[in-house]
Amino acid sequence: DKQRNNTILKVEFHSQLGQASNGHNNEYSFQFDGQECSQPAPIVTSIYKYTNSGHWGVAPPGEVSGFCNATSRGPLQSGQLSISVHIRDACLGGDAYTGNGSGGKVTSYILVEEYCP
Repeated sequence: DKQRNNTILKVEFHSQLGQASNGHNNEYSFQFDGQECSQPAPIVTSIYKYTNSGHWGVAPPGEVSGFCNATSRGPLQSGQLSISVHIRDACLGGDAYTGNGSGGKVTSYILVEEYCP
């Protein structure tokens, strides 16, 4: 639960972020109650893949992180918030995946911290 109305949230998503389709990219973004952050800015990371061979093995470690104090609906209020990471195919035909490690032994997590201004 968010404790106060006048605070800002720092969010981080850590996992292995991959793109299986050669020549495509995907965007990973945070949403708060179904809306992207608007203040100070959207929290987005883009993963692009291009190789001469068309093959990419294990996805590298990745992070999506940033600060948010408001969405298009207004300031993030105190109380319970739904915080999620969304994957958007920025080019038709992309094939994003997360947490694809050796033998499925990958820890993915979301970290949320609340800061007073």
